[in-house]
Amino acid sequence: MAVVGGMLASAALRVATQKLASAMGDRAVLQWNLDRDLEGMKTTLESVAAVLEDAERRSIRDAAARLWLKRLKAAAYDISDLLDEFHAQAERASWKMTVLMPYRTIIPKITMANKMKVLREELNEITNQHQNFRFMPDNTSNQQHVTDKRATSSKVEEALILGRNQDKQKIMALLSDNITQGTTILPIYGIGGIGKTTLAKMVLNDNQFKDYSRVWVYVSQMFDLNKIGNSIISEVLNCESQITEPDRINRCLDELLAGRKVLIILDDMWENDQFELDKLMLMLNAGKGSKVTVIITTRDEEIAKKVCTIEPYKLGLLTDDMCWTVIKQKCNFEARIDKELLEDIGRDISMKCGGVPLAAQALGYMLQSMKFDEWVSVRNSDIWTEPTLADTTSPHHKVLASLLLSYSNLLPDLRLCFVYCAIFPKGHKLVKVDLIHQWIALGFVERSNLFSTRKLSENYVSQLVGMSFLQHSRSPSSSGLHGEDATLLTMHDLVHDVARSIMADELLDSSTKGKIQRTSCRYALLRDCSKPLKLFVTFPSQIRALHFLDCGNIKLHGAAFSSAKWLRVLDLSACSIKNFPSSIGQLKHLRYLNAPGIQDRNILSIVKLSKLYFLNLSGSARVTALPKSIGEIEGLVHLDLSGCSGIRELPESFCKLTNLIHLNLSDCYHIEGVSEAMSSLTELQYLNLSHCSSYRGRLHLKGLREILGNLTKLRYLNLSKCIDTIFGSAPTDQSCRFIECVGTLCNLEHLDLSKNNSLNSVPESLGRLRMLHTINLSGCCNLMQLPKCIGEIDNLKFLTVTDCRALDKSTLPSFSNNLILLPHFVVQASDSESSSNIGLLQDANPTELKISSLENVKSAEETLGIKLSEKRRISKLIFQWSTSAKRFMEDIDVLRDLLPPSTLQHFDLQGYKSINFPGWLMNISHYVPNIVKIKLEDLPMCNILPALGQLQNLQELFLGTMSSIIKIDGDFCGCARAFPQLVKFTLYYMKSLEEWTTTYSYGEDSVNKMMFPKLQQLEIRNCPKLKLKPCPPKTVDWKIESSDNVISSWGAGCTITSSSSSPVTNLEVDSCKVPLCQWRLLQRLPVLPFLCINRCNDLTSLPDMNRDPSTIELLSPQDISDREAPKYLCELTSRKLKVNVSQEFIRRPISLQTLRLSNCASITSLPQWLGDLSSLEKLEIFNCGGIKSLPQNIEKFNNLKYLHIFGCPRLKVWCQYKEHKMWLRHVEKV
Repeated sequence: MAVVGGMLASAALRVATQKLASAMGDRAVLQWNLDRDLEGMKTTLESVAAVLEDAERRSIRDAAARLWLKRLKAAAYDISDLLDEFHAQAERASWKMTVLMPYRTIIPKITMANKMKVLREELNEITNQHQNFRFMPDNTSNQQHVTDKRATSSKVEEALILGRNQDKQKIMALLSDNITQGTTILPIYGIGGIGKTTLAKMVLNDNQFKDYSRVWVYVSQMFDLNKIGNSIISEVLNCESQITEPDRINRCLDELLAGRKVLIILDDMWENDQFELDKLMLMLNAGKGSKVTVIITTRDEEIAKKVCTIEPYKLGLLTDDMCWTVIKQKCNFEARIDKELLEDIGRDISMKCGGVPLAAQALGYMLQSMKFDEWVSVRNSDIWTEPTLADTTSPHHKVLASLLLSYSNLLPDLRLCFVYCAIFPKGHKLVKVDLIHQWIALGFVERSNLFSTRKLSENYVSQLVGMSFLQHSRSPSSSGLHGEDATLLTMHDLVHDVARSIMADELLDSSTKGKIQRTSCRYALLRDCSKPLKLFVTFPSQIRALHFLDCGNIKLHGAAFSSAKWLRVLDLSACSIKNFPSSIGQLKHLRYLNAPGIQDRNILSIVKLSKLYFLNLSGSARVTALPKSIGEIEGLVHLDLSGCSGIRELPESFCKLTNLIHLNLSDCYHIEGVSEAMSSLTELQYLNLSHCSSYRGRLHLKGLREILGNLTKLRYLNLSKCIDTIFGSAPTDQSCRFIECVGTLCNLEHLDLSKNNSLNSVPESLGRLRMLHTINLSGCCNLMQLPKCIGEIDNLKFLTVTDCRALDKSTLPSFSNNLILLPHFVVQASDSESSSNIGLLQDANPTELKISSLENVKSAEETLGIKLSEKRRISKLIFQWSTSAKRFMEDIDVLRDLLPPSTLQHFDLQGYKSINFPGWLMNISHYVPNIVKIKLEDLPMCNILPALGQLQNLQELFLGTMSSIIKIDGDFCGCARAFPQLVKFTLYYMKSLEEWTTTYSYGEDSVNKMMFPKLQQLEIRNCPKLKLKPCPPKTVDWKIESSDNVISSWGAGCTITSSSSSPVTNLEVDSCKVPLCQWRLLQRLPVLPFLCINRCNDLTSLPDMNRDPSTIELLSPQDISDREAPKYLCELTSRKLKVNVSQEFIRRPISLQTLRLSNCASITSLPQWLGDLSSLEKLEIFNCGGIKSLPQNIEKFNNLKYLHIFGCPRLKVWCQYKEHKMWLRHVEKV
C-alpha cells in the first residue's frame, strides 16, 4: 500500500505554512533579518497547496506525481525543522546579546541564512515542476465528472443478508415510534464497508413501507443539492427531472410531497458543512398531512448528529461467526467435498475480516475456486501484516478504497493526527490523553481563536471515533491512571492498513519482514532499545517520534535515540531503564518524554530538555531527587511523579513551573515542600495528592490549605488519604475546616476525599461549587453527616459514600433529580411516557455498579444512551428487577441494550422474567471475556442457560431460583475446553431441575470429559428433583442440603478421560430424609477422607463402601434417633470421630485417633472411660462451657500429642494448675 504515501503531503505542507506564518510574527526570529525569505517561502507553499488535492488524487496511479509529492513533503518537513532551529537559536542569541558580546551571534546568523538559502532554492525547484503535471486547482478539479464505481442502488436480496436482521428490527422500531406528521430523519453511521447501505436497502424494501413512495439517492462525496432534489422528483413521478434552479426544485418538492407518504434513502453522505446541510433539511421539510421519512447513511457521526431528528443509529461490526457464515455463503461451502478439512482454516480466515461484511464477501468470493492448499496460503498470507492497495484483486481492496476516500475528506491537521496512529502496532491500546499530548508535541494541533489545543484535540478524537477511524477499546485498562480520563482507543485492522499505507516510507517498524532500512523515515517503532538508531535508519536525525515495544527485558542504551536531533516524542514506557542515559540531554527539541519505572537515582540530564511539554516519571521509586534546576523547563504542562516514593522534597525552583496544568504526586510518601512548591502554580487544572500519607510521623503537607485556595482553575482535585497526613487518623473538626478552602475553587468538577478517617463532617462551603459533578467520600469511616447544600449543587451527578460506616443514611439531604448515589442506582419511572432516570448514568463510570428496579425503564433509547459498554472502569455489575413489579418493557428488551464493558469481572443478574436471554448473554464470551464470577438468581421464566463454559476466566458460578430450568447438559459448555478455571459452583432452590450431566463431549471425537476439571467447591441446596449422571463431579469440598436425589439416585458408572482434579475429600450432607444406608453416592466415592452429617434421619448403618470415611462428624442430636451412637462409630477402621451432641452419645471407639467435642452445652464433665482411648492423638474441646476438668486418668493418654481447648473458661483454669500440668507433660502441644 506504499502507493498512497503521497496523500500526506498536503497535511505536512499545511503545518509548514502555519509555522512560517507564526515565525513571521516572532520577534526572536525576525532579528535574523530573514523576513523576506520567510514571506517568499510561505507564498510558494500557498500556491502549491492550491493544486495538492488533484496531485494527491493522481498520485495513487501516477508514480511521477507520487515522487513529486514525496519530495515536496520532505521539503515541508525540512522547513518545519529549520524554523524550530531558528527559534531555538534566536532565543540563545537573545540571551547572548544581553549577557555576552554581540559578535558571539554573528556565526550562527550566517549559518542560518545559508541553510535558508539552500532550502528556498530546493523548494523553488520542486514547486516549479508541478506545472509539468498540469495539476488542476481544487475548484476546477472538483467539477470534473468522475465515474464513481461505488455508486449504489436500492436492490437487495435480503435472504442473503446475514447478521443485520436485529439491526433492521431496531431501526424499524425506532421509525415506528418516531414517525410523525412532517419530516423524520434517521441517520445510520459507521465505518466504510460495515453494511450501512445494505441495512438501508433492507429497510427500504420492508413491507411496513408498502404504502410509501420509495426513493433511493446515492449522494457520494460530491454533494449536489440539485441532483438530490431532481432524483427525488424523478423517482416519485417516475419520470426524468432536470430542473437547474434551486427555487424551482424546492417548490416542486413542496407540491410533490404534500399529503404523501414518502421514504427517502440518502446513501453515502459526506457533506459536513452546516450551511449546506441546513439547505438540505429545508428542501426535505414537508408540510402538514405529509409523512416523509428520510434515512441517511454516512461514515461520520458528526454529520449524523447535524441532520438527525431521531438519535442516530451506529452500526456495529459483525461477529467472527457471522463473517464465517458470509464466507461460506459466498464460496458455496456446503457443496464442497473437502469442507471438513477447510472448516478450521475458514474460521481462521473469518477472524481476519475484522467484522466487516465487505471483507468477508470479497474473501468468500475469492475462496470459491481455491483448493485446500490455497486456502492455507490465504490464511497465512503476509497481506495481513504487509497490506497492499496496489493490487485491485486484493480481498481488502474495496474496503480499503472506501477508507481511503474517508481519509481524503479529512482536514489536513486531522489527517496528520489520524496517520500518526499508524506508528502503533495493530491491536495496540491507545490511552487517549497520551495520544493527545503526542499530537500536540508534534505540532499537529495548532491553537485556534475558539479552542485551546487540548479542546481541539478532544474534538479531533471525537471526529475520528465518529468516522470509526478510532474505536473505543473493549479491553481493560492497565494504565493505572488515577481517576483521570483513562479512555482507551484502538484502530480497526483495515483502518490501520490504510494509515500505514499513507505513512508509507515515513514509518519504520522494526518488526516488519524484510529490509527495514529507511531513507526518509520520520517515525519509528523499535523492538530493541539497546542498539544504535543508525542501524535502522539512514538519517536518524530526521526521526520525530520514537516508540519502543516489548523491551521490558532489554537494557536501554542512550545510543538508541541520541542521534535523533529533531526528536519531539520519546516513549520509553516499554523499556527497562536501569540507568537513565545522560545523552537524553542532547534532544533539544524533545517535547514529550514518557519514562516510567526508572531504576536509576540520577535524572539530572532532564533539565537540559528546555522544550519539554510532557513528562511522565511515574513508578520511578528509586529516583531520590529531582534536579534543583527543574524550574528551567518553563514550558512543562504535564508532570506525573506518581509512585516516586523515593523523592524526599521538591526543589525550590519547582515553583517556576508556572505553566503546569497537570500535576500528579500520588503515592509520593516522602516528598516535603509540596505546599511551598505549588504556591505559584495557578494554572493547575489537575492535582492528585492521593495517598501522600505521613511517613514516620512527618506531616509534610502542612500549609496546603492556604495554597489550595489560590488554585482557582482546578477542575480535578484528589486528596484521598492525604488529609490524615496533616491531622492524623482520629476524627477532628480541623479536617472539616481544612476543606473549607476547597469551597473557593469555582471551576472544580471532580473532588475525591475518600479514605480520610479524620473527616467527620463536610463544610457548607462545598455548596458553592456549582461546577462540581463528582464527590467521592468512600471509606471515610468517621463521616457522620452531609450538609443540606450538597444536594443543591445543580451539576452534581455522582456522590459515592461506600463504606462510610458512621454516616446515617437517613440524614442525607434531599437530592435533585440529577444526582445519584453510587454504587447503587435505583431506576425510577418519570412522569414522561417514554423515560426514566436511568439516563443519569450516562456520565457515570464507577468501579462497581448496581442497577435495581429495572422494570421502570421505559424505552430502548434510554438504555442505549448510557453507553454501558464504554464504561471501562466497571469491574462489578449487578442488574436487578423487582420480581412482582409491573414492567414497562419486556426484560429481554431492557437487557439487550445493557451490554456490559469488556472489563467486567463480576456479574449478577437478579429478578429477570423473560424466557430467553439476549444475544450478547447467550454468546457472552465474545462480549465480556474477562468475567471471573457470575450469579444468576431468581429467573423464574428462563428455560435455557447461556453457554457459560466459553468463559475461559470464570472461577465462581452461582445459579439459583430458576424454576423453569429442567436440565444442565453439554449445551451449558459451548466449547471443547469448557470451564477451564472454574473452582466454585453453587446450585440452590432449583426446584424443577431434574438432571445434571456432569460430563460432556464436543467435536468429532465425542470423548467424555468432566464439565468442571478444576472444581474445588460444589454446593447443592434445595434441589429436590435433581439427579446427577453418569458420575459424581470431581471436587474437593461438596455440600448437599435438602437434595435427597443427589445422594440416593445413582446408576451405572462412566469412563472419564481427564483425571487432573482430585476426588471428593470433604462431603457435608444436611437435612437429608433418606436413611444413611441408602446413600448410594457414598458408593461412588472411592476415597472419602471426611464425612459431615447434619440434621439427617436414620443414621443406624453405613451403606456398603469400598472404604470407610476417615472422619465422620455428627452435628446435631437429631441425627441419632435412638439416643445411641451407631455401632459403626465404634468400629471405624480409620479411627476419627467428631461429635456435636450431648454426653450420652459418646461411646468407646477405642481405636480413635482424633476426637472433637464442640458446642456440647449439656456436658459438665468428661467420662472416666475417656482415658481408655489409648490410641487418641488429638483431642479438641470447643465451646463446652460446662466442663470443669479432664478425667484423672488423662495420664494414660500416652499417644496424645495435641490438646486444643477453646471457649471453655473453667477447663482452661483447671489446666493451669501445677499439678494438672504434670498430668499433661507428655502432650507435645497444649
